[in-house]
Amino acid sequence: MKSLWLSGLMLIVLNGTVLAQTDSTGQQTEISLDSTYFNEPFDDEQQSDFEEDTLTIKSRSFQNEKLRELRESGDYNYTEEATVGESILESLWNWFVSMMIWFFSKLTLTGTGNFFLYLLGLIVLILIVLAVLKVDAFRVLTGRSDSGVSKGVFHENIHAMDFDSLLQAALAKRDYRNAVRLMFLQSLKLLSDKQLIDWQAGKTNHDYLNEVQTEEIKKGLGQLSYYFDYAWYGGFSVSEDQFIRVQTIFNSWRGKLL
Repeated sequence: MKSLWLSGLMLIVLNGTVLAQTDSTGQQTEISLDSTYFNEPFDDEQQSDFEEDTLTIKSRSFQNEKLRELRESGDYNYTEEATVGESILESLWNWFVSMMIWFFSKLTLTGTGNFFLYLLGLIVLILIVLAVLKVDAFRVLTGRSDSGVSKGVFHENIHAMDFDSLLQAALAKRDYRNAVRLMFLQSLKLLSDKQLIDWQAGKTNHDYLNEVQTEEIKKGLGQLSYYFDYAWYGGFSVSEDQFIRVQTIFNSWRGKLL
């Protein structure tokens, strides 16, 4: 009940139209609280109470030289280059790469998949090594010999071969690989003629190397055997410079043998 009385009293104070005020004579005057009282303009005496605005505003202009430097610097050039749409091949390649990434990411989730990845990495590493060494990987894996390679290289009758004419024919064709082979076979014939080796069909070059007793002769034959293995069994191509090097070794070795 008491709160209701207080609320009513507040409404009377806020909405009342008359307030009592004591003037200088001690008499009370009534002041109307309507809107006209607050909207009356200030007279000159009231306006003099405010300080005069003495703020100085300085106008500034753009510096053309500075603007030119900013334009030429490129630091504030936010334009982007126009992009070119992907071609069909590029789209297919990007799709293939994304599929490979997804596939290999799934493999890593299982032990079998990890084993497959390691095996695949080992195969790729072997193929890279074979490619660097210029070895025919298919021939190595299948055991297939080249068309110009006889399976029984030392089954030929070296005593019936005319090495000078055969060597000249190979050089005319720039077949330096076969020329290295003929030169090594000729070295075996020279050793057989000197009875330093027992030539028999089916022996390997290493068998003949072990039969040589003279260290100096054995060293030269070992060098010729190395280049023979490199060119013939290794399947490497032989350049003209490489053949000249082998020919120099052969001539030097033959001079010591004779």
